[in-house]
Amino acid sequence: MIDRITLQALARLSPRMVAYHMKRLARNKLCRVAPNAYAWHIERVSARVQKLVPAPALPEQSLAVAAFYNGIYAPYIDNAAAGQFVYFAQHADFGNAASVNWHHTVDAEKDFHLWRQKFGHMGFICPMLIHGNDLHLAAVADLLARFREQASFSTPGCFSSYWFPYSVSHRILAILSGYLVARNRRSLPERLCCEIEEFLRFNIGFVLANIEHELNNNHVERNLAALCFYYSNVPAPCPTIVHQLDRNVTAIIQDTILSDGMSVERSAMYQGLSVMSLQVFAQTPFLSPKTRVLASERLKQAIRAWHFMAHPDGDIALFNDSWLGEVPKPSQISTSPKFAEIETLDSAGYARLCRGDIFALFDAGPIGPSSNPGHGHADFLSIEVDVAGTRFIVDPGTYQYSTGPRRMHDRAAAEHNGPAARGVEPVSYKGAFRVGRLASARFASPSESTACGVAGELSLRSVQVRREVSLVGGGLAVSDCWHGRTSGAQTRLHVPDSWTLMSYDASAVQFEREGVAVCISVSVGKVAAVSRGNWACRYLENRVAHVIDLQPKIEPNRTGLLQWKVHRI
Repeated sequence: MIDRITLQALARLSPRMVAYHMKRLARNKLCRVAPNAYAWHIERVSARVQKLVPAPALPEQSLAVAAFYNGIYAPYIDNAAAGQFVYFAQHADFGNAASVNWHHTVDAEKDFHLWRQKFGHMGFICPMLIHGNDLHLAAVADLLARFREQASFSTPGCFSSYWFPYSVSHRILAILSGYLVARNRRSLPERLCCEIEEFLRFNIGFVLANIEHELNNNHVERNLAALCFYYSNVPAPCPTIVHQLDRNVTAIIQDTILSDGMSVERSAMYQGLSVMSLQVFAQTPFLSPKTRVLASERLKQAIRAWHFMAHPDGDIALFNDSWLGEVPKPSQISTSPKFAEIETLDSAGYARLCRGDIFALFDAGPIGPSSNPGHGHADFLSIEVDVAGTRFIVDPGTYQYSTGPRRMHDRAAAEHNGPAARGVEPVSYKGAFRVGRLASARFASPSESTACGVAGELSLRSVQVRREVSLVGGGLAVSDCWHGRTSGAQTRLHVPDSWTLMSYDASAVQFEREGVAVCISVSVGKVAAVSRGNWACRYLENRVAHVIDLQPKIEPNRTGLLQWKVHRI
């Protein structure tokens, strides 16, 4: 029996997405009964993949891709050579590179093993090839040999980890970029070169047979970026593949990169990966001029949008599925542009406010693309606020993807800091990524009294909510309003416990950190409670937060009003 949430999610899929879902299910069933037959199929596809011929002059495309993986993994190449790996604060020591276990899981994860998937990206091989010595290069050969030995299509869960097409695409991008840069700068052992090129061809064959059109979004972005990158380094790509890639690249850019440059999934983390994909597309020589121009134009907008979503500390916002450390900081890839005190990304529904010591990002947009909003959170009308360059009011973040109470907590409207009503959730979830009922906030016209600010609105089943955010003097003023059902109306704020709670009463809460004192003062409504809770700015790393519940003043006409301000003392 299919539940209601699943039916709602299925109803929004395009016929093409349904067809590819069926193809994936057929593949999984085939591999359970005949894994060798599927391996033979991928070998036939990969046998037709043309061999690499690295250009004498290193293309800018290779440097752009290598910058992502090198920036993240370069400090850890000695550990990787010794068979030691740390992802998401979870350690694994296999003794040496020849003994790694590509099936490794960590206790913190349940039904979605992102650690194993991330391990399968092999991002560490990029800097090992570029910067490593003979020991590192020998370890690369051992890692590839061990993968070929263990990574069978018959292994349960292989298609959601190391043979997940998304992971395979990262693996191609990481290894190929490191290989091309290393080949240009140094001499690599001939045997290792042959092993790497053969390994890449098999992975390319797998992606060609498994482009994730059923998921679309950042998955297809990554698949196509890997294919374009590889075929940019062969002498004369197959015309059929060139035609298919040109058509699919144009479609994915138009589908997933909004006119203001923001990814349709509205995640600053995935935005960084979209920037990398667009860099590849814009520099792929065999794509049509029209497609390359489209990619170049969206790339400029995407880079600006990525910087738009960065805090003064240089790192990204945590709206929707995002965490720190998965992609480089925007400033590591490009120079930050200048922004006005108040700017908006109108298509994405984000606003940026900055004056003096106060910085804020405001979310007044949809949860994500209706066909697949799996990375969306119900953070409607939420804000992230920094004071004196330090994060002060934070998003609950993303602790994990595995199904369970914490995943639901991180995505629920009641745990975000937009104006909410207990018991009224605008979005329904099931499992790690399935979304049933949807909702969408939108920008609204600020009131006449809000000269330096922005406003947003959200319609729920029984209540209409509105938030205005404005720069006032040296602080940030927020006005939250509820119309309709006002029982359970609240605004819940999370402040990291790196800020010390100094005092609080019904009208104010004061914090201090490294000599900076900040007050959340309430002029209409009250501080209802201050307690302890959780947030996460890095995957699988729980952090403690002060949780402040603000309660509006309820008027007889079924209106609730809450006015509060963040300012330095």
